[in-house]
Amino acid sequence: MDRRDMKIMVAKMYYIEGLSQEEIAKRIHLSRPSVSRMLQACIKEGIVKIKIDDVSSFGKELGKRIVDTYGINKAIVVSPSHSAEADKEKVGQTAAEYVESLLFPKALIGIAWGTTIHSIIKNIKSDVSIKADVIQLLGGAGNKTNDTDANMMALSLAKSLGGDSYVLQAPFMVQTKVLRDLLMEEPHIKSHFNKIKSADFAIVGLGSTKPELSAQFRSGHINIDDSEKIISEGAVGDICGSYIDINGLQCHTSLNDKMIAVSLEDLKRIPTVIGVAAGEQKADVIVGALRGRYIDVLITDENAAVSVLEYS
Repeated sequence: MDRRDMKIMVAKMYYIEGLSQEEIAKRIHLSRPSVSRMLQACIKEGIVKIKIDDVSSFGKELGKRIVDTYGINKAIVVSPSHSAEADKEKVGQTAAEYVESLLFPKALIGIAWGTTIHSIIKNIKSDVSIKADVIQLLGGAGNKTNDTDANMMALSLAKSLGGDSYVLQAPFMVQTKVLRDLLMEEPHIKSHFNKIKSADFAIVGLGSTKPELSAQFRSGHINIDDSEKIISEGAVGDICGSYIDINGLQCHTSLNDKMIAVSLEDLKRIPTVIGVAAGEQKADVIVGALRGRYIDVLITDENAAVSVLEYS
């Protein structure tokens, strides 16, 4: 028997059938220390993968209440960490595991950008045998930071999954509506947005209008004055660049007319949209996204989840 096949057989006896190492040793005519070494090798080589579901009972209850209250398909609520950044990383890791569970050959995955999306992509385990494709949901050329570089993230994720990347060679925001409308009629851009309509699922961040939390502000696309104006018009955050209010209604600001991004209507047509956000300061935009029915799955942390349910 091939050495790897032997390890697989031993792992199944131990982890699935529940046999002791001594019982396995007698069955395959090896010493107990040899069996022990094989089991250790199974973990080291990835034959056996141990996953601990550390969502607390409180988190499970919060997730159930969000599903019941807002009528979405699933809500995963992770336990809080020691800092806001750690919470975001934990949400990213959990979202990565969930995305991995949805993957299949030649799947088409739509992705936005932002710090939590960046965390998801870096935590997805590389498996080039899947050959899943990735498509950008919004422009990204000219962004200042890695976590807002949509082009780089699409390329990185596609490389990890052994698929093709449909990169949108256009900026997220341009100077005028006229220029935006002209670019949207360019054949390769028009073709790109038609391709988005065939996405199997999408991963989107729920962006805040607060400058300290805004990917658009950090990337240099908006300034303090823009942020204050958007807030004064009732926006609580954005999904793929489109601003929404607390009830999920789209806020038609002048900035929307300059953005090259998927529309909320087309986003809704994607079978499964996964929304990710961390921190109670994101509660208002999470509520808006839930009330507007823009997301089917929510992945967040306990502090944000408690605040979201307080709105209801």
